Amino acid sequence: MLAASVLAAEDVSFLLVGSAALWLRNEIVSVGDADVVIEPTEGNIYRLREALTGIAARPVPSMNILSGGSVVPVMTAYGKVDCLMKRGRQDWGRLRRGAGFLPVADVSVLVAASVDAWELRRHYKGATE
Repeated sequence: MLAASVLAAEDVSFLLVGSAALWLRNEIVSVGDADVVIEPTEGNIYRLREALTGIAARPVPSMNILSGGSVVPVMTAYGKVDCLMKRGRQDWGRLRRGAGFLPVADVSVLVAASVDAWELRRHYKGATE
């Protein structure tokens, strides 16, 4: 989740989904990575790439891959971040409406509503929790 706070501090517009979002919303889940839905504007994707470059443990994917990808994984110094680019292009507005800001390492991070995080988790991971 620290990677999410770095992205937020670098003015990347995204919302945290998946197990990290559920954990922040007091759900009992284990957190293995950070899943982030990225607002699909060119300037925002540029800020995302710049922010990831500062914390990446491996080379960061190109702007073309980030802009056109579906799920783009990036290994950072804080753990794995899955950038859900297709979800951003398709569902940004809907997911954003239910989201709210929560503190992560003294930074406000936009976190998906529990119902939306569970829905995405069931859809992509087949979770039944």
